[in-house]
Amino acid sequence: MSTYVIGDVQGCFDELQDLLSFVQFNKEEDNVWFTGDLVNRGPKSLETLRFIKGLGDNAKTVLGNHDLYFLSVAHRIKTTEDASLNAILSAPDAKELIDWLTQQPLMYYDKRYHSILVHAGIAPAWDRVMALSHAKEVESVLQSDKIAGFLENMYGDEP
Repeated sequence: MSTYVIGDVQGCFDELQDLLSFVQFNKEEDNVWFTGDLVNRGPKSLETLRFIKGLGDNAKTVLGNHDLYFLSVAHRIKTTEDASLNAILSAPDAKELIDWLTQQPLMYYDKRYHSILVHAGIAPAWDRVMALSHAKEVESVLQSDKIAGFLENMYGDEP
């Protein structure tokens, strides 16, 4: 059993499949951790989300800025001309995929490996406990009915 860590797939589904094939990833035995940015720049964000969601417990992922951007599009805070993101929004399983993505953490801690998985880093002054606490605070808002207001403020002009 192996654990692989992959960053910034960004909708590049075919390349992800090539990489997993290269390392002989076995979805029944191996684990793969994704460091966020599952969607956006590549042409197959929909396929990417479906695949990673379909890995179930064999995949761990955290949210990246492109994932948060997509959630802001899904909640009509932002608009996009990106065909890859619009494909998700028009898919028959769009709500299921958006709900799944919303449930992903900002930070994952694995006790077995004593490792932290995040997208873009942790403030140097924070220890693991503080970082997990702050991540949980934001996650609770993202997973509530306050998500739209949070995303709107996140993309506002004020710090």
